[in-house]
Amino acid sequence: MEPLGIAAEQERLRREGATITEPLRQEPWGEWVLRLTDPNGVVVQLVEWQPPAGA
Repeated sequence: MEPLGIAAEQERLRREGATITEPLRQEPWGEWVLRLTDPNGVVVQLVEWQPPAGA
């Protein structure tokens, strides 16, 4: 399964100059995760949840 909105969000953030500290990746259980750091040093994690198989 491929990421939906989070992949587009990563590209938008990159274009805006955001500091991507951990690029988009898929966890073993299926969710997609992206981490970035704001100008104050606060780490922000974006997650795209995936419904269970068959749901």
